[in-house]
Amino acid sequence: MSSQLLARGLVCLCSLLVAATAVAQGQKPGDEPKKVEPQKVVEELKAQAAKADQPVGQPADEAMAEMMKKVQEYATPGEHHKHLDAMAGKWDVVVRWWMQPDAPAEESKGTSEFKWIYDGRYLQQTADMPPCAPDQPAFQGMGLYGYDNAKKQAFSVWLDNMGTGIMVAWGTCEAGGKVINMSGEYADPMTGDPSRKFRTVTRLGEKDKFVYEMYVAGPDGKEFKMMEITYTRAN
Repeated sequence: MSSQLLARGLVCLCSLLVAATAVAQGQKPGDEPKKVEPQKVVEELKAQAAKADQPVGQPADEAMAEMMKKVQEYATPGEHHKHLDAMAGKWDVVVRWWMQPDAPAEESKGTSEFKWIYDGRYLQQTADMPPCAPDQPAFQGMGLYGYDNAKKQAFSVWLDNMGTGIMVAWGTCEAGGKVINMSGEYADPMTGDPSRKFRTVTRLGEKDKFVYEMYVAGPDGKEFKMMEITYTRAN
């Protein structure tokens, strides 16, 4: 708002200077020309711009207090962070995945741990899986889960040692926080698609157990479940 007002004012300032020049050129000898002081005009425009940015009738200290209140609300973990707390801890993991809709499931087992960081604002995940073959490295991955109070959306970020990119998804907490639906996109090296879309469902309803599902479009364009991860709390 202030920048627009200042810009309009500068246009007016230029007009004043042009008009003043024209008047001076048309004056009679001996007349005292009316002076235009550009600096004073600019300062007045800045003052008007500052007033325009402040809500009408609201003192500066009240406006600042309201602003700080909003910042505090944004920075404070809330009810949706409590929903994610069901994932905190150490888990035994069973991963099942399907390369194609009609392909048999492949399976792998491993462990995972979720820990709160930055005073309960983000849930950090680490995962470890044994090699799928003797000549391959063990799988290691890391993720972040959270809830953005400003966007009012849950989010997840994932990266691992089997690639060089990241997967980011955004979504909502539903069913009282027992179901988290997200969607996003990632670069698929197998198909060459730089923005393959996916969606995930995390089901937190059971005690000491939760399930993560990932869905993508198959060759025919129809969605199918590509991955299912079952987490059982470790003893």
